[in-house]
Amino acid sequence: MIKKILDNIFSDTGEFVVRFVFAVVFMSFFITNCLGQTTFTDEEIINLENDFIYLENKVDSLSYQDSLKAVMITTLEEELDLTNQELKLTNEQLKLTEDKVKLVKPSWWENKWLYFGYGATLSYAVISLVNQIGNISDIVN
Repeated sequence: MIKKILDNIFSDTGEFVVRFVFAVVFMSFFITNCLGQTTFTDEEIINLENDFIYLENKVDSLSYQDSLKAVMITTLEEELDLTNQELKLTNEQLKLTEDKVKLVKPSWWENKWLYFGYGATLSYAVISLVNQIGNISDIVN
């Protein structure tokens, strides 16, 4: 019988070793779970239940906050896109205004000092002409 056991242990297939290792692992797992259990008092169970409820509420509130922040991020991204479009339109409007200023800006012949000079020269010429006509009428009389 010992020869049969030794033949199974030292066989070429290794079946006994695999079964033995499996049995040791299974027994150690079974023993630790059965002997390692802890029993709680009613007060501890109530405290654990309250802790679980608190943590569930906290998870729910965090998921709600997360969804709100996701919506807020989407809204801010849309607002950023709109702001960028507004900036582009404002730059185009500025360019058009600069072009309009170039069109509206008076040319050199539309200068107010030039018109003042024309008016002063014309006034002097009219006054001089009236004086010369007056001098001619004095000579004739």
